[in-house]
Amino acid sequence: MKKAALIAFILMSLVLIAIIYFTFFFSYKCDDASCFIAHQEKCVKTKFINDVEDVKWLYYIKGKEDGKCEIDVNVLQVKQGAIDKKILEEKSMNCLLPLGSIASPESDLLKCHGVLKEEMQNLIIQKLHSYIIESVGEITEELRKAV
Repeated sequence: MKKAALIAFILMSLVLIAIIYFTFFFSYKCDDASCFIAHQEKCVKTKFINDVEDVKWLYYIKGKEDGKCEIDVNVLQVKQGAIDKKILEEKSMNCLLPLGSIASPESDLLKCHGVLKEEMQNLIIQKLHSYIIESVGEITEELRKAV
């Protein structure tokens, strides 16, 4: 009798451990973008390293929150581009995309928050500032022609 109760306890414990693992800790791992997009569309816990030409991104779909899909976005490595982009390495942000979305999480910064978003916005502002400074002469000349 005690042996049967012990076996039942062990089996129930294993089932409970499996349920806890698959509910809270398990996540899929994708090797390509099509796998990740399919999981993102369903908002299923998934990890994916997107190693593109200039940046290596780490995406982690955490799951559904308030009717949106929560995705953590990290820059693992900046491989090409201006040196000022190196500041993005090791930074992260959290994005809340509409359920069913297949858009790249970092494509709409309005849906994200975190240090990575702030640094990306700073880089954009710096580039715009540089462009305006470089183009002041051309803009002034165009305005003179118009008057």
